[in-house]
Amino acid sequence: MLQEPPAVAALHVDMRLPTAAVSTDLPSQPPVLLLHGWASTSAYWEPLATELLDAGRTVWIVDLPGYHRGDVLPPGFQWTLEAAADSVAAVAVRNASPVHIAGHSMGGSVALTLAAANPELVASVALIGMVPAPPNEVFRSILESQLRQGFIDDATRAKCMKAWFGALSPEDHRLLSRGFELPFEVLGPSGLAAMAGVAADVPEKVTAPTLVIAGVGDRLRSPEQAQAFVAASPLRRLVAIPDAGHSVHWERPRACALALGAFWNESRQPPA
Repeated sequence: MLQEPPAVAALHVDMRLPTAAVSTDLPSQPPVLLLHGWASTSAYWEPLATELLDAGRTVWIVDLPGYHRGDVLPPGFQWTLEAAADSVAAVAVRNASPVHIAGHSMGGSVALTLAAANPELVASVALIGMVPAPPNEVFRSILESQLRQGFIDDATRAKCMKAWFGALSPEDHRLLSRGFELPFEVLGPSGLAAMAGVAADVPEKVTAPTLVIAGVGDRLRSPEQAQAFVAASPLRRLVAIPDAGHSVHWERPRACALALGAFWNESRQPPA
């Protein structure tokens, strides 16, 4: 039996079909692959996934390498954006046609890397709470200190959760902080990849239509950074969502789903 090369990790994918029939041809449209961010779990996609499924979209929720509980990474695997993108590409090829990729934070970097290397697999890219830009200096200093000590301490976890989600109920806090329970062998290298960001030439290689969804109150990516990125290419669009921060898909899932749906419908139209 042929085996995948060591550089590619077999990923857990939660594949979901639309919850109800709709009166359009949307069920025949490509699936939407959702890629989570650093120290996160796929659980935080649930509100957005529900909206997309109710709108007639097929949704594939992907756990990035090492992020699914019980994952064992293959020998020789090194956690880089390129290796993660190659692993997601092995998921995307399961569909007969190009897929929509939506990535939050670090997942957005993986999405861009995939779209640049494998344009034939990608119908569109959506970046949620992410544009290629130097990392927030506070986040950089925090993460570097944690990497030196070899574990993520409680104070750092609390700072990250506050920056990403703001105020949460105790139940939601327990749910969303589970990403920090992953082995440091995954959190450390993936954190370095997230902090380094995409290679400088990656954005210009992406030929797929690209949407940036930005929370107006995002503390990790400023509105100015989002606007500058979008202004650099006619293929890019920006939707700024008020009353939301870094995790706009969790905070405002309905608004996020509407922005995505409108973008996908627009980007599939033939040119005039």
